[in-house]
Amino acid sequence: MSDYKKSFNRRAFVVYAMVFAFGVGSLVQILYLAIGQKALFSGDPEYCLDKTQPNWEQSPLAKDPNCRCIVTLNDIQPVRGDIFDDQGNILASDFTVFDIVVDGRKLLPETLYNKNRTVIGINDTLYATQERKISRSDKEAVNKLIFELADQFYFHFKHKFSYSKEYYRKKLAEAIIECKNVDIVKSNLLSENTLVNSEDTAFVRKLPLFQDRCKRKCIGFPSYFKRIYPYGELAKRVIGTVPPGARSGLELTYDDWLSGIKGAQKVLYIDGIRVPSEKYTNAYDGANVHTTLNLRMQNIVYEALMDKLYQMDAQWGCAVIMEVNTGEIKAMANLKKYENKNGSTGYYEIFNHAFRQECEPGSTFKLASLLAYLERVPNDTAKSYLMCGCEIAKFFEQDSRKFRTKCGVTDRSLGSRHRLGKPIEIFQRSLNEGTGTMIFDAFNNNFQAYLKALDSLGITMPLETQLDTVPAPEIIRNSKSMRTFYITTWGGFNMAPIQTLTYFNGVANGGKMVCPKFVNQITKQGKVVKKFPTVVLKEQMTRKDVIDRAKKYLEAVVTGPYGTARTYKDSIPHFAGKTGTRDIMVERDGKWVYDPRRNSISFCGYFPAEKPKYSMIVYLYDVHGMSGSAVQLFYTIAKRIMSLDNTDLLQEVDKSGGVKNGVYLDIGR
Repeated sequence: MSDYKKSFNRRAFVVYAMVFAFGVGSLVQILYLAIGQKALFSGDPEYCLDKTQPNWEQSPLAKDPNCRCIVTLNDIQPVRGDIFDDQGNILASDFTVFDIVVDGRKLLPETLYNKNRTVIGINDTLYATQERKISRSDKEAVNKLIFELADQFYFHFKHKFSYSKEYYRKKLAEAIIECKNVDIVKSNLLSENTLVNSEDTAFVRKLPLFQDRCKRKCIGFPSYFKRIYPYGELAKRVIGTVPPGARSGLELTYDDWLSGIKGAQKVLYIDGIRVPSEKYTNAYDGANVHTTLNLRMQNIVYEALMDKLYQMDAQWGCAVIMEVNTGEIKAMANLKKYENKNGSTGYYEIFNHAFRQECEPGSTFKLASLLAYLERVPNDTAKSYLMCGCEIAKFFEQDSRKFRTKCGVTDRSLGSRHRLGKPIEIFQRSLNEGTGTMIFDAFNNNFQAYLKALDSLGITMPLETQLDTVPAPEIIRNSKSMRTFYITTWGGFNMAPIQTLTYFNGVANGGKMVCPKFVNQITKQGKVVKKFPTVVLKEQMTRKDVIDRAKKYLEAVVTGPYGTARTYKDSIPHFAGKTGTRDIMVERDGKWVYDPRRNSISFCGYFPAEKPKYSMIVYLYDVHGMSGSAVQLFYTIAKRIMSLDNTDLLQEVDKSGGVKNGVYLDIGR
């Protein structure tokens, strides 16, 4: 055997022996880890400090500085469910947003070796594109690339971020020239206007140096979930928000459904090395909430209310539309004047005023008194009362002068109040003294009997809705002297607008009082998991003849010769309801007093009057003027809503698919 062959065999033997030894060593190590270290890698509490267990601090391993294994729990976050309107439009949803990071460490010059691991050169090329290659030593070309990228970033993101071109240039230079890991743009999760979306990342991927075909991939897009409300302020107080510890609206009420169930995975840290465990539980995404809101109606209400608030310089206002038969809330807007940090004043959805008992109902409460009166007086058309306060002054010895002074008052073109009038005229003219006279006559000056009648109508009970619970109106039960008069005519107590709307809707619904409804159903993976029927508060508020007569009174407010809303007697659609005007209370010299120059005005009613489909309340707070402006707002909204309904009807009839209403295509953009 030649020396060459012997040498080759020796070398082969050495290689085989080394491979065999390596294989045996690997096998031994595998067996050692699988058998000898099984307890350690399985998280055995004898060897591992399990921080997922209660009272883990008392474990002996917690005090052992040589403990090699620690077990922790990583949450697996579910995707929060969506909130939809009644047509399937998304009102709230989790969207994926991104940061943009350039990892300049991946652009470091590359050392080149030959087969013998000898250094043969340095590759300092920046691969801008497959065809465009730039050497780091060519500083002019590198700077040109940085300026080019800075321009692209600036022009693309300038509508979202206020960064200058110089900001982008410095950041990109830090990443490309200094080879550092740099955050170029970060989504601001507190603002929907400063979020990086998938369209932005697609744009960045087309830029030089960041294309997918480039040899070195240095661009990264860390992702997050962000709750997005595509239509901004529309129905914001109904939908609510989900910042940590400050959830509100439906986001709060249905949080258990929307949030889903977190998953979890145990993770072992052995000698500082992270080892995922096979022990985990899956996360279950949240369910979807389908509301009763109609986006197009919401937009109509929001815009009309906004216009009126600016016109009247009101402090706040709200408007709510309810479907008569079902109680479904189709739109609810709450706008309050607010001065932002830039010093400009605007109206924003800050508080849910429709649900807050922060104001007196005003003369809309005369409907409650009317229902109580009609229950006691079967033949109201045969009755007549003094429209001034002279007849009931005897019941208020302390305040009788206030009534007597009104005995000769002339009510503009309607003549003197010091005459007899029918109840329907008193209601049309919204006369406080006349209304009080009617109630004192019907109940024989028995205030407790009057309150009992209100209770039986369901007007004074708390209102528990899917959105929130409104406590009972704060009526003073042991009222004496003038307070008795106030309560029968316009207030003297606070009542939430939604409570007023609820019993007005009951009258429109033939006496059946239903609870305001905000959610129709909950779905998960396309299947209905829970339905919410209409909740009936009172099957029949009062006798049918009382409801029928009350409807005639409400229609007379608009169509009668004395009606406070008679300007709209020939309007289309026809509507019925009641006006309300009340001085608001202000603090002067440490005392709360009524200011006759500052009013809250409202109108609550339903439309069309002949066959009610929707009921609505509009309420404007701290304005100059009477309730005529509230009636105008009510009519404007009602007209647009009915026009919308007619448009939908035409679209349903048209089978060609050619009809398309483009008026609301850009809602919320």
